[in-house]
Amino acid sequence: MPSAGGSSAPAGTVGMVPWTRSNLGSGMHFFDFAHTVSEDEIDAQGHVHNLRYLQWTLWAAGKHSAALGWDSRAALQQERGWVVRSHEATYRAAALAGDQIVVRTWIREISKFACRRMYLICRPKDETVLAGVETRWVYVDLGVRRVVEIPADVAAGMAVLDKRPPLPWQ
Repeated sequence: MPSAGGSSAPAGTVGMVPWTRSNLGSGMHFFDFAHTVSEDEIDAQGHVHNLRYLQWTLWAAGKHSAALGWDSRAALQQERGWVVRSHEATYRAAALAGDQIVVRTWIREISKFACRRMYLICRPKDETVLAGVETRWVYVDLGVRRVVEIPADVAAGMAVLDKRPPLPWQ
């Protein structure tokens, strides 16, 4: 679910890993976005600033949505798009420059006007979960700036996983 404004991933992104064959067949509909933490993401306290974690979730959501077939450009031409209504984040450990992280994301729930997307931000090297994030996305008519019902074809293209997938190293 890229936001209406959209954003592209930075040069530090080392790649993304969409679902594997084994988890597609088992109903494990999640998406992995890989990223290497750059020096410019480090704050005055010597670790990644908390707003960067949220940026990573937006990048992961955008890449996952594209992998599901969401065409953000076509949606914008129709004055439609996904907008964040709320984020809830729990930070557990610090990410540092040079860390290779994985943002694992999945859609937990779809309702008439919104969906709930979950994220685990992990550092596989030492099997550490850095943060857990939940975002509520709403579908918006950008012309009038109002929440509207998610079209059936859009909802049909979204795969829901109602339980947490395994961690990237499991």
